[in-house]
Amino acid sequence: MTAKILQIETEPKHRFYWQIMATKRYLRWKAEEDLKTEPSGPTTVDGRMQSFLRQCSFASIDPTQLMYTKNEMEVYTSKLWDEYIRSDMASITKSDPFAVLPIQSNDQLKAIVDSGATLTCPLYDRSATRRQTTYTTDFIHGHCLRFQNFVHSQQKVDRTKHCPECLECFKPDSAYHKLFECDAIGDLSALRSQLEDIAYYEHNFHLALLFSTNKRLKRVFCTLVEEVISRSEYGDDLLT
Repeated sequence: MTAKILQIETEPKHRFYWQIMATKRYLRWKAEEDLKTEPSGPTTVDGRMQSFLRQCSFASIDPTQLMYTKNEMEVYTSKLWDEYIRSDMASITKSDPFAVLPIQSNDQLKAIVDSGATLTCPLYDRSATRRQTTYTTDFIHGHCLRFQNFVHSQQKVDRTKHCPECLECFKPDSAYHKLFECDAIGDLSALRSQLEDIAYYEHNFHLALLFSTNKRLKRVFCTLVEEVISRSEYGDDLLT
């Protein structure tokens, strides 16, 4: 068995190669975490784990070292998610087409990434309906026909327009505009004032929202979405 594993480690095209590499990355992380928590320093860490780190092979691993807890996997998975998100910020951030310079740098946005927060403080309650989650998600990613900037980018309904206008107030439209700027749908200042922490990030408010550990803030956001939809003159008819 040991010989077979050692053989697979040298064959990137083998169907189990990446599973073995992923397991080894986890074990490296686990060893590093053990080193951080040992009061006497690295010399007290299990010698077999140190041997594994040097040889980087399953041949030197004791089966007990492959054991893990639910909490360990949650922490490790969050670490992987954070690394992936921070390395690919360009695909999840949004820019304001009318701003000369971005409001926040990539480093500032990377600083708020914390996948563990999504585990301890989910955006939706278990009692949320499919309608509520769908509407809220529409406002988070902004890829919805109720936002004219998305319509303009996808359908090019009027190529002479450089500034897709909100159907309610005729100002530049976006999910951020509908939530925090549009006055034509009534006074929402009471709700908006409670969301200033995420509104500060403007078009990247979705990052501050998703990685927030403030449960009340997330409930207020969902309430604001419901209010915006209920007060808008142009609603679900735009989606058909």
